[in-house]
Amino acid sequence: MRIVSAVLAALVAAAGYYIAIPVMDRKYQMGLNCKGWRISSLGVLAVGGITVLAAGGIGYLNLQGDSPALRILAMLLIWAMSVLAVLDYKKQIVPNRFLLLMLLLWTAVTGSYIIVDTGGGLVLFFRALAGAVTGGLVFLLCYLLSGRKIGAGDVKLVFVMGLYLTGQRIIGAIFYGALLCCVYSLIQMGRKKLGLKDGVPIVPFLYLGTLITLLIF
Repeated sequence: MRIVSAVLAALVAAAGYYIAIPVMDRKYQMGLNCKGWRISSLGVLAVGGITVLAAGGIGYLNLQGDSPALRILAMLLIWAMSVLAVLDYKKQIVPNRFLLLMLLLWTAVTGSYIIVDTGGGLVLFFRALAGAVTGGLVFLLCYLLSGRKIGAGDVKLVFVMGLYLTGQRIIGAIFYGALLCCVYSLIQMGRKKLGLKDGVPIVPFLYLGTLITLLIF
């Protein structure tokens, strides 16, 4: 049963990602060389491969102890973060409309769960609010302390991530994402590819932090 769950999760992640990326490429002119179903950008293929493997791994692990709604939310978040990671890396933007889509999907899943299981649904709802407030406040503080070098879109994204990950996992996603971002920045500075005043797109690292958190917690 776990193998079936892993395969289905991987297939859904692949379909969602490879459908969304060409759409984003046409809308934001990301220069990804996407034409229909054909994608020739190695970076996009790499992110897609990581997404498929991570989704399969999470489907196999089945996120023991989590409700079905949380498992669905985890898969939706993996898909959304993979798309935003590519978009942020290429264009340094986090579209409000995409965040709104994420909010609508979260509302649909959580609302349905409350209807089916009111007690469990309300527990999930309050855990999600705790995650959103925690993640949003952490990044809002970073946004203010950094002199607004962190984008406002990143703050809104982390708030939405908190809804999906709940208070149990959002801190882990932020921690691992920040750690990977620091390591990458130090390596690039050592290679003279990055200066102290240069910024780096943070969504790709939040995406990786999310995958790590979901796989180990």
